[in-house]
Amino acid sequence: MNHTDGGSMMNHSDGWMSGWMGGWSGGEMWIWTVIGVLVVILLVVVIIKLSKK
Repeated sequence: MNHTDGGSMMNHSDGWMSGWMGGWSGGEMWIWTVIGVLVVILLVVVIIKLSKK
């Protein structure tokens, strides 16, 4: 990846995402946002519990 401009990087990731998700519509992307938030919350809870021991 020797491209210096961020535009080509974005186009590459967008093409990969659309190809990987297949027939998914852009409106369902919020599902991944919810999953990401839940994972972060879960990690924070685990770290807090481990640090209290």
